[in-house]
Amino acid sequence: MNKVLLKKISKIKMIVSDVDGILTDGTIMVSKNTEFKTFHVEDALATSLLRLADIPISFISARHSEATTARLNELKIEHIFQGYINKVSALDKIIKLYNIEYKDILYIGDGYVDMPVMEKVGFSVSVPNGHTEVKELADYVTEKLGGQGVLVEVVQKLLKAKGIYNDIFKKMKKHIYEA
Repeated sequence: MNKVLLKKISKIKMIVSDVDGILTDGTIMVSKNTEFKTFHVEDALATSLLRLADIPISFISARHSEATTARLNELKIEHIFQGYINKVSALDKIIKLYNIEYKDILYIGDGYVDMPVMEKVGFSVSVPNGHTEVKELADYVTEKLGGQGVLVEVVQKLLKAKGIYNDIFKKMKKHIYEA
């Protein structure tokens, strides 16, 4: 990440992310009454690091999924917005909840429905397996594919750009050893 992007990301106060294609690889398995998704276990580390850094995170999904609800509840995510094709309307709710501005948000997305949000926020991220137009719009495209620890990569970049990664990592290690 070049110096201009590092300066831009260092000002971020919150992360908002899509779910399918970011926390998952986008695959949805459906049986008669059940939906299955796979989530990368390392993204739990990312949410813990953010919590230790007092940086909030929220998720917006265009579709409602009980699998998403279960995983994000497990990660202790307070604000989950599902069923929002117009993701800007959910983003507006997040801005009011946290009393922040668009410029304070880093958004991670991979699909066309993410583009209106990405155009409004202070820093936008996509994944290598995102739509071409979405990647072109993004300030940064991750090295990791969706569903392979994207959130960890983004959180590490954010905390390092803010100059707090080492302190937060030390807190994390202490927390782990005391568990």
